[in-house]
Amino acid sequence: MPLWLSEDDVASLVTPGEAIPVIEDCFRRTAAAQVELMPRRRFAVDDGYFAVMAAADRGLGVAGLKSYTVVRGTLTFVVCLFDTTNGSLLAVIAADRLGQVRTGAASGVAARYLARPGAESLGLIGAG
Repeated sequence: MPLWLSEDDVASLVTPGEAIPVIEDCFRRTAAAQVELMPRRRFAVDDGYFAVMAAADRGLGVAGLKSYTVVRGTLTFVVCLFDTTNGSLLAVIAADRLGQVRTGAASGVAARYLARPGAESLGLIGAG
């Protein structure tokens, strides 16, 4: 039986700070050609769109897809995670908070490597 994680489960399990080393390791596996990514694909549905993106991480032995809908301004995200050694479905994860955590962690990795040594302030340009 696959694991089901709700938005509340995800929020209680990991913070962007805790995710930084995980995302950094993922970037390393991507650079080592252990990760294959499928670009986001969007298409129209009534009053919105449906999007799908996928990846396989040979380093971890998993593959997954994130899909989401935007219908009448409401977004719904889900991740399905598969074991690539036997093809089984490992987890179904509500993924709004998961995406927020991943985005924050990726920004943390970027700041670690792109900020000037000793930097103490951050400037933001734009609103979104």
